[in-house]
Amino acid sequence: MRKLAALPLLAFLLLAAQDGMADDFRVIPNASIREEYNDNIFFSDDTEQDDFITTASVGLEMRERTELLTANLVTRFDGLAYADYNELNDIEEYYKGSLKYQLNQHVRLAADAGYSVDSRADRDLDVTGYVFTSDVRRRQDYSCSADYQASEKTALFTSYSYQDDQFEISDTDEFTGQNILVGLTRSLDLTKPTAARLYGRYAHYDFYSSKVDNYSVTAGFSRQFSEKLSYVFDIGPRYTEGIEKRTGDTSYDNGLGGQFTLTYNEELTTAEMNISHEVSGSSGRDGATKRTGLVLALKHRIGDRSSVRLGINTYLNKADRDAAFVGDLNELTTTLTPSLQYEFNPLIFCEAAYSYTVIDYRETDHEIHRNLVFVKLTYKYPVVE
Repeated sequence: MRKLAALPLLAFLLLAAQDGMADDFRVIPNASIREEYNDNIFFSDDTEQDDFITTASVGLEMRERTELLTANLVTRFDGLAYADYNELNDIEEYYKGSLKYQLNQHVRLAADAGYSVDSRADRDLDVTGYVFTSDVRRRQDYSCSADYQASEKTALFTSYSYQDDQFEISDTDEFTGQNILVGLTRSLDLTKPTAARLYGRYAHYDFYSSKVDNYSVTAGFSRQFSEKLSYVFDIGPRYTEGIEKRTGDTSYDNGLGGQFTLTYNEELTTAEMNISHEVSGSSGRDGATKRTGLVLALKHRIGDRSSVRLGINTYLNKADRDAAFVGDLNELTTTLTPSLQYEFNPLIFCEAAYSYTVIDYRETDHEIHRNLVFVKLTYKYPVVE
């Protein structure tokens, strides 16, 4: 029986919420049913195996807001039922809690904690571009941060995050990562709202066969062109050091990293494009990767109750074999997802979507394709407001 490591987190957040319950306290149970057809559930390039998958979910969201404190807790259980491949049937678990506290007019503190148990092959597809087997993964992630408003124009920021992924069968996919970030922003006296940004980052990744340390510094700007259009741009050098555990060999690598984000917001239409390049670590591959990502999200409201969306995610994961990157890797993953959402009333809404994924394994010169279509009905009912 699975150990629910997030239960102490639930109790902590509930106790924290009680102090200010009279201000704004909400309890929102929810349930959903999703029916999907997947024409390549194992992402196989030779024998594509399709199936119908039913996902029944139940969850609970708790929110607490006072003048100084904001607390949020989300839990969800997903029951997966495969029509043909019954051995993949499973119950996935998700727990997430967050706290934000305004210590005084200058300092704001925040903390997050999460625990999940999942098994789908496409669980990280839209985040890293990686696909998995159906091996069950248990993930713990924690983070804390502090903001300090030093003056009307200057702000300081620092954060720490930790993630640990363990698998029931495969040791080579396991991963532990830690990230430390410090940053400074300074508002500039220009005609448009503009802020200069300076960030320093340190990451330590522990894989099955190697350990990687990555250091980076980025400088850039955020600018509000108008009420509708804004951008963020950061770029800077990075230095990477890797140690192969078996031999003790050490290697070094350096290059550039950064991001560019363009955001558009108006009454009916929102759009965001993010381009990034960084050395990153995550479960699913035994080693770090030089990841370049392009993520595009569009949403347009049609009347009061419906909206259409388009998502495009492209990730290029590259690595050349040495102690830092362990093995050769050159994978390009692209996913295109148009969807339609309709709200019957504030409590019930429906979503229908089609998703097409192509993975180009450039090292071996072959591609994998996957088509998925689903319909999902969700019901939320606040019992405490």
